[in-house]
Amino acid sequence: MKPQSFLSLLSFAASSCLALAGPADELVKKGDRLDAQFKSAEAMAVFLEADKLDPNNVEILCRLAKTHDESMVDTASKEEQKRLAQAALEYAKRAATLNPKSAKAQLSMAITCGRLAPYLDSKAKIGHSKLVKEHAEKALELEPSNSYAHHVIGAWNYEMASISPFLRAVVKLIYGSLPAASFEQAEAFFQKAVSLSPNKVSHRIELGRTYAALNKKDLARDEISKGLSLPDKEKDDPNTKLRGKDALAKL
Repeated sequence: MKPQSFLSLLSFAASSCLALAGPADELVKKGDRLDAQFKSAEAMAVFLEADKLDPNNVEILCRLAKTHDESMVDTASKEEQKRLAQAALEYAKRAATLNPKSAKAQLSMAITCGRLAPYLDSKAKIGHSKLVKEHAEKALELEPSNSYAHHVIGAWNYEMASISPFLRAVVKLIYGSLPAASFEQAEAFFQKAVSLSPNKVSHRIELGRTYAALNKKDLARDEISKGLSLPDKEKDDPNTKLRGKDALAKL
């Protein structure tokens, strides 16, 4: 799974979690302020202190998954990126274990699995892609109106529809057969994500890229242009827009 496809989605897993009153409440508020300024490393340090005070707080764990993943773009070291992705997944696992009925925790699991996948071998990468879909579907079942859950399943379909012939053999081995993934399904899920949250850069850009993959060039230009016109509200929005500009240039 491409890491950029999932990074900005982690804003859901943390920012939409409400801070609970407790011993770490003030630290959570401080971390949220830093996170809103895209100061991921500083916010992470604060959330780590909050976790020591309240280790069973799902909201704090969601925030730790997010800030570890978002810190990946702040380093050029592949080893450090992988370490951060692994740590993010561990925090997401803790959150999902504490509350498996939390859509936020399940979506955090889906996203962090996707973020770690590029650093694994082909077989493990495809195995993680299966987890991405499973956890995103759980999140969607728990919260059908969650635009990010629709987006992640759309991204899963896009990635699976884009895989090379070599990886298709690995996919068949992991899944038992080729999964029912397609650009058409990606289109449907991205369309739903846009309908639920029309002002999210990632929703618009990824829907436009899917239109491009389907050779719907006019729709692709229109959707990507809408995404590019939106203000940056998430840390990965600039990278998402670069993907959009690249797709436009190829139309």
